[in-house]
Amino acid sequence: MSISVALLAATGMVGQKVIALLQNSSHFKITELAASERCIGKEYNKVCEWREPLIPLPVYVGAMKLKPVTEVVSEFVISCLPSDVAEEVEFKLSSGGKIIFSNAAAFRMHKNVPLLIPEINFSHLSLLKQQKTLGKIITNPNCAAVGAALALAPLMSLGTIEHVSIITLQSTSGAGYPGVSSLDLIGNVIPYIEDEASKITEEIKKILGGVNTYADFTVTTNVFRVPVLYGHFITLHVKFKHSIATKTAMEEYNNWNAKFDDLFVFHEREDRPQPIRDLTHDDMRVHIGHLKHGETNDILSLVVLSHNLVRGAAGAVIANMNAYLRFM
Repeated sequence: MSISVALLAATGMVGQKVIALLQNSSHFKITELAASERCIGKEYNKVCEWREPLIPLPVYVGAMKLKPVTEVVSEFVISCLPSDVAEEVEFKLSSGGKIIFSNAAAFRMHKNVPLLIPEINFSHLSLLKQQKTLGKIITNPNCAAVGAALALAPLMSLGTIEHVSIITLQSTSGAGYPGVSSLDLIGNVIPYIEDEASKITEEIKKILGGVNTYADFTVTTNVFRVPVLYGHFITLHVKFKHSIATKTAMEEYNNWNAKFDDLFVFHEREDRPQPIRDLTHDDMRVHIGHLKHGETNDILSLVVLSHNLVRGAAGAVIANMNAYLRFM
């Protein structure tokens, strides 16, 4: 039987992607939708401007009436709420026994809350035992931190990482809808996203650390908003204590692919990966290109592309729900 799921902030871009990805799920079924006060009591298809390009709005979801976020009854709750709202609502719902799978930043860095990417840190689910509420909160990372952390995780077995330099080129959909003004972004690049650099820096160290410890390498992060619809691009420069062969790095990525069903896609062409050519609408993969040495052989350089609404948001919470079922 499918598990009933309530979706909070259902009309936003991440909420819509959750609906699209779960439409044929055999494990989970959306049975409740919640949104802002102005939408309560209205049918979803009357208030949501559906923006999924390839998947029509499921009829049964479109006919659902939206309810207040505090009145959901399903045990499993996917939260796509803004962080300032999530802090109060998610705690209240978890105190009442709900299992919250949150895309919000409100609890990501709390010491007893898993910041989960199941392929990397499944063991961090043990932190749930330290949460005192009747229910639980599990978070997925920032939409750019996900791609960077996944690309870094296999490299950690190759030697001691001393420093990671991260440069992100983040798509407009990462800002939600309506996002960044077209007058600001068309034909332009904005070298600032509020709080983004610090989120990426700290979240990566929590994800790649132990259950109660952070990774001990240093991180420098710069972030840019670019006029691309979907897909976050990341350039990584990884400084090791000793020299690392690129062949060894590739072998380790292939080892992870054997464990996690082609998690990484490698692009040999100089002009790839590209968001418009290489990302699919349900893409949970991490695309990697330009794997090479830096100026010295103790530096590995690579570019990383991931789908910010799928691997970085909606797909991530669904992966975390599946991980929770395995953990329990």
